Amino acid sequence: MPTTRIDANRIRYTYPILRRVPRYGEIAAGGASTVEVAKINFSNQEQNSYTFTGIYSSIPVCVISPEDENVNVFITSLTTTAIQVSASSPFTGSVHVHIYPDEET
Repeated sequence: MPTTRIDANRIRYTYPILRRVPRYGEIAAGGASTVEVAKINFSNQEQNSYTFTGIYSSIPVCVISPEDENVNVFITSLTTTAIQVSASSPFTGSVHVHIYPDEET
């Protein structure tokens, strides 16, 4: 009595009839870039702050990352005018900060 086995290498993938078009997001309206970029220097410190050069009506979205250091950095305070960054231990180096305006509100 023959058995029916399916060879996985011979199965043909059928694509759906309707393909979805990818959605591309814009950083700012009109394609203009409104990202503020800064570098906070630490000199054997655990905390440091940066005052924004731009004016924000609501609290902006901030992204931080240390440069070539094995240390954790995190945001301790965030307002419409400044950001305060803390580290897991005192270190000497710099932290990169990207500030994006919050346009969803």
